[in-house]
Amino acid sequence: MCEVATREIPERSLLCVKRNVAGRDKAWAFGKEFIALLRHYQLPQIPGRAGAFFCIYWGDVSEDSDGPMEWCHPVPPNEAQAVAARCPELTLRAEPAHQEVFVNIGNGQIDGADWQVVSRSLEAWSERQPDMLPIDLGLRITYLASEAGQGTYQDFAVPFNRQPRG
Repeated sequence: MCEVATREIPERSLLCVKRNVAGRDKAWAFGKEFIALLRHYQLPQIPGRAGAFFCIYWGDVSEDSDGPMEWCHPVPPNEAQAVAARCPELTLRAEPAHQEVFVNIGNGQIDGADWQVVSRSLEAWSERQPDMLPIDLGLRITYLASEAGQGTYQDFAVPFNRQPRG
């Protein structure tokens, strides 16, 4: 089982691109396209986890299903409108403050067996947290430069809200 943790995510302004893609190769190509846009526009950074770019899976992405997927980059709220105006390929939207439950997946590729371990870990955690319910902000993989400067740290996150016990 994987270690499961939670974190608070503040309200954010996001520059995004959303697309239906089917298959792993097209999903990878879409991610590379997004990273190229980030490099081209040299978007302002928000420090730390709240400023990390991420990919939202709004549905299954496989050879038989086309998602959609959405790539997002948080931008400082006071600069969001101006930055969005110079990035026509990206859409500006707001994301509300929320909590996320997450599992660190490191900096390498993970396969189907690894995803099963991540999924089982999150399911086991959620069974012990009856007051935590997933919210409709999409499943996500967050990418952040590692503290050691060695590649990118990734985690799989599920947004949730704490519900009062009844």
